[in-house]
Amino acid sequence: MICAVCGQDYGLAHNCTGVASAYASPEESAPFPHGFAPRYYLRLAWKIVTWDEVSIHRASRDPNATYYGAAVWTLSAGIICVVSLFPVLLRVIQAQAWTAPMILIRIGISVVFEVVYLAAITFLQLGLCHLVAKLFFGGTGTYIGVMRPFLLVWWVQIFGAMGLIGMWVGGLAWIAVLMLVFEEVEGIARLKAFLIATVINVTFALLQIWLLGAQRHG
Repeated sequence: MICAVCGQDYGLAHNCTGVASAYASPEESAPFPHGFAPRYYLRLAWKIVTWDEVSIHRASRDPNATYYGAAVWTLSAGIICVVSLFPVLLRVIQAQAWTAPMILIRIGISVVFEVVYLAAITFLQLGLCHLVAKLFFGGTGTYIGVMRPFLLVWWVQIFGAMGLIGMWVGGLAWIAVLMLVFEEVEGIARLKAFLIATVINVTFALLQIWLLGAQRHG
């Protein structure tokens, strides 16, 4: 069945986003693709990064965007883990301190730990943004509706593993996407969305820097 209000396919029940189809453009109200459509969701992710409001609304209402977004997130997190672990792995190989099985086991454990850590940071960060928008700024979106477009564009975090300049590029791109998604999906003013995105992102960045420093001195 298709909801007459938001246009979303659903079974017995669903959480309506409240986007009235009568006010939606033909592109926004077009049916979602069925079957395997990775090219469509990759284009959708790129459009979200380039501040396309229609793409944000479509992603927030599309159940399949959850699965494709999870795939994009997993691949991006894996790339970040490999890039961050590569210098350590190179030193271990050069020192010839470990055997090949020991290296593989250590890499596997490190990757699992890093992915779990990134997942916790991602869901906590976006959940906190959503909670602040709901409690203090009258946000009307749902957590899953906010999460879908963010998962699709989480690949911008890869820039953060490419040195200081990459950290700035990735951080600014992520804040910009956060601001626009919260403006469009939560229905709050852009300035409020910008404040939420900036304050929470900076707080998390400082917390991670502090934890990294504590770990090195521990």
